[in-house]
Amino acid sequence: MATANSYILLVLVALVALTPSTSASPLKNLNSDILHIFLQLLGFPPGLIPEPVENFAISIVDLCPPTVNFTIQFKEPCYVTYVYPNYFAPVFTGNITIGKISGMRGHKDQLPSTGEWTDMYDVTVVGETLVFKFATETVTYPRALFEEVKTCTYGPLIPDDPNELIYQVLLFIG
Repeated sequence: MATANSYILLVLVALVALTPSTSASPLKNLNSDILHIFLQLLGFPPGLIPEPVENFAISIVDLCPPTVNFTIQFKEPCYVTYVYPNYFAPVFTGNITIGKISGMRGHKDQLPSTGEWTDMYDVTVVGETLVFKFATETVTYPRALFEEVKTCTYGPLIPDDPNELIYQVLLFIG
């Protein structure tokens, strides 16, 4: 049985889904603003996704718990630095539910342990921390580091060559 919170979230998701997502909006960053509000409704800090977002779309997967697939489009490959350099492909996809983003494609971090760009698969909210699961390791940081919305610096495209075996195993056990 769905709770009142599930219904409220469903209505908010529907409103976000029905909001026109064009860059011709008279507001400066309408797509980014709506996306950052949506992230907060699901328990994430607004700065988890940089701006400007060119376009985004969500589709409802399940109502209980509320789960959606998302596609976020950036004008060009987007680079920002949180704790270390992050890369967002022009198209970034995944699934989101309250407190968890999973199945991500199009996001990499340059981990200090290897210096290589590594695929990020999941982000989970645990109290006042965020747990990030990568292909090769898991790290935890205070959510406060992601409250500020960063602005993209555009750069070169990094080939999307995730290790499919690791990705499939993480989907299976996740």
